[in-house]
Amino acid sequence: MNGLDATQTQRPLLQVALDGTYDQAMAVLEQVAALVDIVELGTPLVYREGIRVADKVRDQFPHVKLLADLKIMDAGEEEASIAFDAGCDYVTVLGVTRDKTIQGVVAAAKRFDGQVVVDMMQTPDAVERGHLLLAMGCDYLCVHTAFDQQEHETPLATLKRLRKGLPNAPLAVAGGVGLPTVDSILVHNPTIVVVGGAITRAADPAAVTQRLRERMIASVG
Repeated sequence: MNGLDATQTQRPLLQVALDGTYDQAMAVLEQVAALVDIVELGTPLVYREGIRVADKVRDQFPHVKLLADLKIMDAGEEEASIAFDAGCDYVTVLGVTRDKTIQGVVAAAKRFDGQVVVDMMQTPDAVERGHLLLAMGCDYLCVHTAFDQQEHETPLATLKRLRKGLPNAPLAVAGGVGLPTVDSILVHNPTIVVVGGAITRAADPAAVTQRLRERMIASVG
């Protein structure tokens, strides 16, 4: 199995998604970097700052694991290589893209010793596609409720379906996750829990992050 097996006994990994400006991202990281496992350079942040934002983050926080949320849809090997060459540890590709693109992202990850997270957003048959993606060498499947849909949807239904169909798959969960919803997610054994605004827009990001970590630890206690 690629990535981490869902039968793991350790707590899920906590990923903070940074989607604001560089200054906003750094202000949050100063408070939470020691409390999270993965720092996501969100798509809006990469659009604003370019992939070299990874170098800037590394200069200030040399030990963090970085994920570039590129949502790759074409030119998989070239685009993934750009992120890995900039020092990122993970890159995202869309599950609905063509197999050749996925294979290119996986090839780049192998060359750079990186990992591939597949964003399953809008994937019609998540279970069937998930089987194929893991067989192609992808490391994680990310159940993701799109930002524009978060008022009406949560990732929970898709997470349940994927966990039932792929009981040992390494799953990530993203989209509107926060303290009110995290417990219902944790019962389905995700490997990575992605939290954005619930941390970045909180009055006290460190306090919220600490409470999320405590919930994750308790879920495997």
